[in-house]
Amino acid sequence: MTGIIPLPHLSDGSLIVRLATADDIPAILAFFIANREAMCPVEPRRPDSFYTSSFWEMRVALNLSHYERAHSVCLFVFEPDDQTVIGDINFTNISGYPHHGCTLGYALAESQWGRGRMQRALNLAIPWIFDMLNLHRVAANHLPDNERSARLLQKLGFQREGMARDYLLIDGLWRDHILTALTHSDWQARDHTAPLVHKQRGKD
Repeated sequence: MTGIIPLPHLSDGSLIVRLATADDIPAILAFFIANREAMCPVEPRRPDSFYTSSFWEMRVALNLSHYERAHSVCLFVFEPDDQTVIGDINFTNISGYPHHGCTLGYALAESQWGRGRMQRALNLAIPWIFDMLNLHRVAANHLPDNERSARLLQKLGFQREGMARDYLLIDGLWRDHILTALTHSDWQARDHTAPLVHKQRGKD
């Protein structure tokens, strides 16, 4: 894939969104360690090894391998200095025909909450993933009491689709999740599947 689609390096001048390299491991660790307590109520529990350099040496290499195979795209959000990590954005469960979709996950440093920075980062990353991988649908799910994520997804145009009971183990407990999704209204088939797709008229 990297021979066709370049590694993403997205910026609006106020932040940078890109894949991490081995040189970024100290900044990644600083981000996750500093925000460990803030993330606990909304994310699965992580083993202590997650907060080590050896784990991230493996993960950074794996992220690149998954990107090359279009299995997932795991990005980090950097300050304009391109050295300080303030968040991450993950597009996982990527699939092609007939779904052409993925699942979005994200996290932002607690120090950056309420400043609109994740919205700006996702305004860069979502159009990129739609275009580069020709996706039709991005799904995103959040805890019912996570009002911050609910507001963010609403601003980005995600539509609520329902509730999944006992959807994920969050902080050691099975938790319900609100299901939302954003679809690419102008999606067009680009490959050998094009003859299998009917044009849909009058659909937003």
